Amino acid sequence: MMLLAYFLGAFAFIGGIGLTISSGWLITMAASHPPILTLGVAIVMVRFFGIFRSAARYAERLLSHKVVFGRLTKLRVDIYSKLASRSIASSRTINSGSAVKTIVDDVERAQEYQLRIKLPHASAVISLGTGALLGLWIHPQSLFITLPVSALLLTVIPTLIKSRSEHIAREIEEDENNYTKQVQTSVHGVVEASIYGYLEQNLASSISKEKSLRAKEEGLLRSVLTYSMLTNLLIAVSVIGFSWLACVLAKSQDIPPVQVTMLIFLPLVIFEAITTWYPNLFAAGKMIKSQHSVDQILDNTVEKQLQRVFDEKIHELVLKDVSASWSHPFMVPVSCQISTGQLLVIRGRSGSGKSTLAMALLSLLEYEGSIKINGHELSQFSGTNSRIVGTVQKSHIFNTTLRENMKIANQGASDEEIIAALKTVELGQLLSEMAFGLDTVIGEFGRVISGGEAKRLAIARVLLADADLYILDEPTEHLDAELAKRLEASIALSLASKILIVITHSGWDSCDKTLTMSR
Repeated sequence: MMLLAYFLGAFAFIGGIGLTISSGWLITMAASHPPILTLGVAIVMVRFFGIFRSAARYAERLLSHKVVFGRLTKLRVDIYSKLASRSIASSRTINSGSAVKTIVDDVERAQEYQLRIKLPHASAVISLGTGALLGLWIHPQSLFITLPVSALLLTVIPTLIKSRSEHIAREIEEDENNYTKQVQTSVHGVVEASIYGYLEQNLASSISKEKSLRAKEEGLLRSVLTYSMLTNLLIAVSVIGFSWLACVLAKSQDIPPVQVTMLIFLPLVIFEAITTWYPNLFAAGKMIKSQHSVDQILDNTVEKQLQRVFDEKIHELVLKDVSASWSHPFMVPVSCQISTGQLLVIRGRSGSGKSTLAMALLSLLEYEGSIKINGHELSQFSGTNSRIVGTVQKSHIFNTTLRENMKIANQGASDEEIIAALKTVELGQLLSEMAFGLDTVIGEFGRVISGGEAKRLAIARVLLADADLYILDEPTEHLDAELAKRLEASIALSLASKILIVITHSGWDSCDKTLTMSR
């Protein structure tokens, strides 16, 4: 389909050439008072090329943008699918300024290369070739002008632009990525920098990068000016050359006035495609760099090849010499065994790897050693989220209704089941105070409820899930002692027939097993 768009783009320029030449022909012929039929043919040609030009341009825009946006959509789906298949450890990379820029900006810019560079280039080659053939038909000697000028405009100058501007544009693109990182770092530390008096020093690096980026942008603009002047000079030379050729032929040969007019008008329109294509060449380096950035994030993203879904009820979990990490190993390997109906409490100092181990059990982090469910290695399966659920230290409350926040864990849950789960964590009073009940919009990050209520809501959401193994990370943290004790009892009771793992620093003394972790 893109090939057809190339020709439609060329046809739009060819239509412009035909419109100008036929208009010149009509004006010249009208001056000689020919038969009305002759003028009628010329008028029809003018109308035809005028409509043809617009129709071709419109069709080219529809087709080319459809193809490019289709590729853009597919590329974004591919990237997000691959990112979703990665462990949560990749979040450090994906949340970086450069990665966000790649996913949001570079993906779109990379597709512009097809639309802004390749399509105008192909259209310029086709339309300029057609214009040269038209010049040959008007008079063969026109080739002495069109061929060398076309060769310079289609090959030599683009090569010079590429060798100079593409290099600068690549550097600018790389500097923009670095500048994004620097700004992100400066913004995150701006409060501390202001408090401790090193704000100016913190901003100095960003200012330095701004100056470097501006200098390179100015260098690119100078390159644009130089080659634009050279291009306009060549087009002007061709216009003068055609006019000189028409003058010489009119004096030395008996050629009709209409040919003289056509020779003069031809160079005025034959290079229209060049003037459309060239401005984008100066930004080609950025587009190519963006494509490389996209390719890099795709190449570094390995999709999980697992297709096996664990679809049996989990009745036993066995850990043997298990360790997990975000980057560098730090935790002492642990081993334990737990069965249905038992409560395992994981304790340890801050930084010992308790939450990291939970991420591994939830299949969000890769691990070393062995984690077996019902005798099967956990890493050999995908889709364990229907059997193993849990909370993290900072559970997300979505900007939607209370009901929808709860049903994330169980789409088929009834209102009665949702209310029962909320009452288990003593949120029944909060529900009764909400004006719209379960239809109350909680707000972004749960802003209309307190931090303790948000934590209990996250626990209630997990309790609503129909799973076999539940992992709760600090479920009673920052709650008053009496409420924490009551929640311990109600959660343990509601999950008495399940496997329950609780990560905590305090409480939960009535447990079946304890695992103490260390670095």
